[in-house]
Amino acid sequence: MDLSCSACGESERLEGSRVGEIIALACLVCGAEWERDTTRRCKLCGSDNLRYRPNPLWEKGRGEQHTPAGKITSYACNDCSGLDVTSSNPKPAS
Repeated sequence: MDLSCSACGESERLEGSRVGEIIALACLVCGAEWERDTTRRCKLCGSDNLRYRPNPLWEKGRGEQHTPAGKITSYACNDCSGLDVTSSNPKPAS
């Protein structure tokens, strides 16, 4: 996620601390302070009415067999049916 100070545009010299579901941010260049809500929202409609959808990743094994290779974490919006694939957790290469 790209983050920058809304007052001066600085993106490197920022500091923050989590307070519950809020991250309190401060710009070390101009001294501006603001809060960022960490509530996950749909990228299409902005709703926070999401449902968690774990999706396994499979890799081809021998013959018709498949073996687990990790998982992709995604969230689906209950309001607009949008899908947000947020992160993957692949199995380490051996």
